[in-house]
Amino acid sequence: MRQVAGIIVAEKEKKAVVLSAVSGVTEMLVQFISCTRTEEDVDSFMKAISKLHTDLVDDALTTEKCQALAVEELVAKLVKLERMLYGSCYIEEVNPRIRDYVQCFGERLSVIIVAALLNEMGIKAKPVDADELGIITDGEYGTAMVNMEATRSTIRPKLMKGLQDGVTPVITGFFGRAPEGSVTVFGRNGSDYSAAAVANAMGASVLEIWKDVDGFMSVDPKIVPSARPIPQLSYDEAAELAYFGAKVVHPMTMEPARSGNIEIRVKNVFRPEAPGTAIKDSGKNGDMSIKSISCMKNLSLVKVFGEGTGYKLGVLADIASLLREAEVNIYSVVTSLTCIALLVDKKDVAKAQKVLTEGGVTRMETHANFALMCIVGEGLGYHKGLASRVFKAVAKEGVNVGLISAGASLVAYHFTVDEADLDKATRAVHEELFGC
Repeated sequence: MRQVAGIIVAEKEKKAVVLSAVSGVTEMLVQFISCTRTEEDVDSFMKAISKLHTDLVDDALTTEKCQALAVEELVAKLVKLERMLYGSCYIEEVNPRIRDYVQCFGERLSVIIVAALLNEMGIKAKPVDADELGIITDGEYGTAMVNMEATRSTIRPKLMKGLQDGVTPVITGFFGRAPEGSVTVFGRNGSDYSAAAVANAMGASVLEIWKDVDGFMSVDPKIVPSARPIPQLSYDEAAELAYFGAKVVHPMTMEPARSGNIEIRVKNVFRPEAPGTAIKDSGKNGDMSIKSISCMKNLSLVKVFGEGTGYKLGVLADIASLLREAEVNIYSVVTSLTCIALLVDKKDVAKAQKVLTEGGVTRMETHANFALMCIVGEGLGYHKGLASRVFKAVAKEGVNVGLISAGASLVAYHFTVDEADLDKATRAVHEELFGC
């Protein structure tokens, strides 16, 4: 937190700051609210989360006055969280509205601490909650999207007045406010998306996203230690990489940035001198090369069979609708006359089977332990024989390729392999495309 505050203070231009929760806190909240709890559970949980943040205040801040003010603000927020948890305990229910409301408290607490740090370091800063500021969403619980037009008209006047008064707003990421007033979250890494929405509303030219990595790489360095940093990506390339496994930024971050023509710079908090990755309208100087390989594990294949399945009107739409209602995300789909094959998260298989069976599906197969490899670059359409090179490299390692999807995106195609073969397939493809 001190490193983050130092970076903020060093940047002299007027700015808004958007924060995520303290590492691990959102997961604590998600796990706790995943089922109904007893009063004793609530008491124990509140002690743990309170201690974590008050300890941070004691460690990060140096003056008793600043510490006391920060703790006072933290306690006010924690009381609201405690009341909601007790309420959920009493009614013995955890619905989507409660779940989203509870999940967002990590951000509500972290902005208090960082704003206090900035004030202690001589920067006039104010913690701001996104729902009170007026980041408006479409109202979808768990995976909300920003209503950019409504958000811009609501928050721009407030932010600009604060900046003119010399105040640096420290804004909660990850969530916004539905039209009727309830809290809705953007999903994991959603603070990146929040920051892009704020940047768009402010008319900013640059959005800096500070992480604990040096930006995007040509592949996961844990799999290929010789992975190369990527100096520049287009919005489309970054979005595809983020969606298909490179969890550097939230996949939707690029949309508010694109519509506002805002350059995104992904930088490393612990190596601020590193160049990082710039994301803008097109790849570097019109460069049409292959940029990166991303990977996703823990996937399963759900095959739905039926006579004329691929011919009958509306079958795919019906299946997608059933899975959407069950909050099951589909990563890829391939159809034939007799089968529809769906790639989903392994943890969602049982839920998918249940809802499809209840929806009238009579024959279904599931296959576990799949992984997905995605190759990304604006050069995909310009490299003749690229697919042949990729699949020859994979075949040489004795790896079988499953579902293949090409053409859905102009900058990406992907295919599945057995999860046990992912690392060697990734190394083979990286060596073929990047020579290392």
